[in-house]
Amino acid sequence: MTGSPPSEQPKVRPHVVLQPRQAPPPTSQLGVFGYSGPGPAWWFTSCHGGAGTSTVADIVRGGMASGQYWPVPDPPGYASVVLVARGHAGGLRAAQAAARQWAGGGLPTVRVVGLVVVADAPGRRPKPLRELLHLISGAFPRVWELPWVEALRLGDPPDQIQLPPAFSELAADLQRIVTGGTHV
Repeated sequence: MTGSPPSEQPKVRPHVVLQPRQAPPPTSQLGVFGYSGPGPAWWFTSCHGGAGTSTVADIVRGGMASGQYWPVPDPPGYASVVLVARGHAGGLRAAQAAARQWAGGGLPTVRVVGLVVVADAPGRRPKPLRELLHLISGAFPRVWELPWVEALRLGDPPDQIQLPPAFSELAADLQRIVTGGTHV
């Protein structure tokens, strides 16, 4: 896709880790890790386990996965974060909780760029889940929806798959927003 190859990723030195129960209120499933050194252009942060964050980070170059942790840089830096959630009810509720946690003001050096919703099944999202996504989407500057890709589920390497355009659109948007000067 776009961005730097993995060998050119910045060296991030974590130094403080807070588990979710110790993170700033309101609570979500996300903890906090402080770091020094130059971070990536953006971080992909999982709203919950199994969100697909590592896969998205492998496909959309330029960022790094931070697991279920808010990456908080030493001042005067800031971190651009893209939250990632599955499109099922639990995933969308976890994204909503993460948005509340961020909006609570306890993470002043974190800038949420948007939410990536990874399809949890092939086909169209059921109406109740479309409505829930519509409700929570107001908490994010941008929402990207990535469709189901059976080949990824089966473990095929992303660089050997013809991915749907949504993946390259996400990569282009992030490059434009985070490194190109478009503000969210």
